[in-house]
Amino acid sequence: VHGIQLSDMDKKIGSTMMENQIKTIFDELKYVPISDLERKEKMCLSFEEAKERAKIVSSVSYMLALVLHKGDEYLGYVTIDFNLAETVDNLFIDFYGKELLLYLCNEATITDKGAFVKRKVKIEKKNQKVGYNKVVIAFRNEYSVNGNGLHHFKDPSDNEEYLYSNFEPFAAHAMFPCFDQPNLKASLKLITITAPNWVVIGNELEKETISADYVLPKLKELKIPSAFFDKNLQNEKYVLREFNSTASISTYLFACIAGPYFCFSSPKKEGYPPMRIFSRGSLKHHVAPYAEEFFRITECGVKFYEECFGRKFPFSKHDQIYCPEFNSGAMENVGAVTYTENYVFKDPPTEEKMMDFAETILHELSHMWFGDLVTMNWWNDLWLNESFATFISNLSMAIGKGLERYRTIWTSFNKYKGWAYREDQNPTTHPIVATVHNTEDAENIFDGITYMKGASVLKQLYYLISHETFCQGLKEYFSVYQWKNTELKDFIGSLQNALKKKGSTLDLDSWVKQWLVTKGLNELKPELEATKGNLTSLKILQDVSANGDEICRMHMLDIEFYDKEFKKKTVERILIEPNPVTTLEKLKGISEPYAMIINVNDYAYCKVLLDLGSLKAFQKELHQVKEPLTRMIIWRSFWDMVRDGKASSKEFLKLVVQQAVYETEETIFTGALEYANQAIDSYVPREAKKVEKSLIFDMLLSRLKVEKSANLKKHIVDFIVSFATMEDHKKTLVKWLGEGTGIVDANLSQKNRYSIIAMLYEDKNYPTDAKSKLLSAELEKDKSDEGVRAKKTCEAAIPTPESKAKHWSWYIDENDKESEQMTIASMGGFMSWEEEELFKPYIGKFFEAISNVFAKRSRRFGRAFLMCLKPRNIDEKILFQYEELSKKLKEDDKTARKFILEEVDNTKRIIRALNIYRGKVVSQSNKLFILLLP
Repeated sequence: VHGIQLSDMDKKIGSTMMENQIKTIFDELKYVPISDLERKEKMCLSFEEAKERAKIVSSVSYMLALVLHKGDEYLGYVTIDFNLAETVDNLFIDFYGKELLLYLCNEATITDKGAFVKRKVKIEKKNQKVGYNKVVIAFRNEYSVNGNGLHHFKDPSDNEEYLYSNFEPFAAHAMFPCFDQPNLKASLKLITITAPNWVVIGNELEKETISADYVLPKLKELKIPSAFFDKNLQNEKYVLREFNSTASISTYLFACIAGPYFCFSSPKKEGYPPMRIFSRGSLKHHVAPYAEEFFRITECGVKFYEECFGRKFPFSKHDQIYCPEFNSGAMENVGAVTYTENYVFKDPPTEEKMMDFAETILHELSHMWFGDLVTMNWWNDLWLNESFATFISNLSMAIGKGLERYRTIWTSFNKYKGWAYREDQNPTTHPIVATVHNTEDAENIFDGITYMKGASVLKQLYYLISHETFCQGLKEYFSVYQWKNTELKDFIGSLQNALKKKGSTLDLDSWVKQWLVTKGLNELKPELEATKGNLTSLKILQDVSANGDEICRMHMLDIEFYDKEFKKKTVERILIEPNPVTTLEKLKGISEPYAMIINVNDYAYCKVLLDLGSLKAFQKELHQVKEPLTRMIIWRSFWDMVRDGKASSKEFLKLVVQQAVYETEETIFTGALEYANQAIDSYVPREAKKVEKSLIFDMLLSRLKVEKSANLKKHIVDFIVSFATMEDHKKTLVKWLGEGTGIVDANLSQKNRYSIIAMLYEDKNYPTDAKSKLLSAELEKDKSDEGVRAKKTCEAAIPTPESKAKHWSWYIDENDKESEQMTIASMGGFMSWEEEELFKPYIGKFFEAISNVFAKRSRRFGRAFLMCLKPRNIDEKILFQYEELSKKLKEDDKTARKFILEEVDNTKRIIRALNIYRGKVVSQSNKLFILLLP
């Protein structure tokens, strides 16, 4: 139970109700329960297991009844109907649960203790039949605390309890027994028994609600044991809800959300599915101001996609639910899309935040067609879901009717391409169409390559073949493959057919080989020669970035040339050949440009390097470039130089101070500050961090005082806390806590206030009583889970050996029942680069613990443990320990290996950057960067 701990009385009441009901069930069923004693061991589904099971299992349907108690546990009863092509020795149902209360297979009662082991419910060959089969399982399970399966949250502001499911890629079986793989699509009839004040949201519309007095006859009709509605539930007036059966969909798309959610309904409109928005009751007043825009964006998306895809919205409704402690941005459950509460705006959002929110809404909406209606066969084609949804949602914002507010989306798209560039240069990079041996591999490819690289490649293909041809291919794809599972060849085949109808000879097989089944990133750099003010030669040199396959690719892109007044002279669209050198003959003889930039419209997926003349020009006059997208691309190029050890972080930070003061585009301004934050955190020596932070802080404070844009003021206030290290800076922020900033449209949000206090908690010189008083004052006003998390972050930041020891013991306790989000919030406050001696004992502890953390805890927890608790002061000794750890990890330790190998690479980059900053390493590129800056 999390967010806030249940009181002893709550636990006693919940436990007593559950145990009494279990006793009633035992009395009725006369069955000795089977427990999975090895369920804590991590298990995954292999591709081979899924392939063999899909060969013989078909026509699957589920009837699932859930008794959703308040407290720690729930009960379930599921019937699984399916056909078998043949009987086999190794057939099983997936289930990560606590106990089987009844197990029937084709009317045979299964009592063998070995029938439920390591998250598998085995179906013995002797109990199977060729043709129709029926399995019945009654079960008991715990609610999840890690955001997967059926997650439970208790709201500290009003003590209400909320549930939601989250299954992708392999967690439906953490809620109920099922064949948990994407190509065993099935229909689901959901039935719930809940407290009378709870709302329940499933994939389909509710068929009927039955009050407590009439539940038993309904259970009899459904052939569910009457013990599932015992006297306690009758006395509490629990109600039964029956939902319509779903279409045939993948198990990871099933959904069950329950609790006293507040509902916002959109008026029914012709041509649109019924739409509702749900949130916790305590947040409804924050959701209300933005519900209309939420609905409007969704409606615009429905019309845009129906036109592009040639297929009406495929499901009966479209609910959208804000969920507490949600693991990701959102999840595309059929008819019940779930969202993080980060999109609940407690303060007026900036345009950048609204654009991010709109993109998420449209991304998830597109999945109703691309992912839900048509689903990949196995997780190696996850890109068919995520790359496409990322691209098409951005495209809809760029050209869709009614979405004109979000037309600058391609600048934001370029900013987030950095995620792909970073991952594609890691030693763990992979092709867009990845090799996925099992579901652990699947978890690890929800990354920048699957989302942003795949979307970037689709963007280039879209502009290469035209909007009309692209949409024609999509219409054929949905017409042929609706309700089915597909592979790469199916999608590419539909696009190839569309090209043929247009008379095009473009071979997509060649494009697939270059872009989808090879890994890595190409670097493109112009090489110019000029005589008497005119170009005599212009070549584009193509190379491969770190860890990529040795392949040059075809790129379609635009080149832009500028004169000394930074007026565009020429924009040329060119095709870069898949060779190390492409000579642009047609540009011979044009006037020598003062500066130039390749890939100005960001059609290509490549790392852009600047020629010497342009590097010098943009360093001095970047703000003169009028197009926001072009400025974003140039900032990215400068940042890549720092990451790659070709430029000093010191000089880059000077660039930020000099150029960010001119920037008026939100996305670019925040991007530059994010780069600055990363540069100081990772690529600046400990002894220089305070000075560098101080320079950025002073620049931001000066700009805040004169800034006219309300949006930019909000961003400055958000960022300024992270650059405050000097005593006078801290005094300024503490004054803001008491008196406000004194600047119009620059109010502190609650999150800002907690960030300032957390900074003070980290400071050993700031009086303990004073900071405790400040935190208590905030918590008195804020009874929400945000306050609980902030308190945990602050407590973890207390710079004493005793506090650190207590918190470390908590983090490594694999039996801890606290919610992962609360623990991660605490871990976020634990480390600091300032108190080196305090953290020395934890370097060894970290390297001792990290392997077991990945082995025993969720992927999300393991990654958070690594990112929050890794050593902050990096040197060759730390690198050696990472390298030694990577050697000890086994091949099966897939997630740990991925993140540790990436950390090895990251640590090498940090050491090189620190040496460059200190002047110990000076590359030719670095010399140029330093010399050219004013």
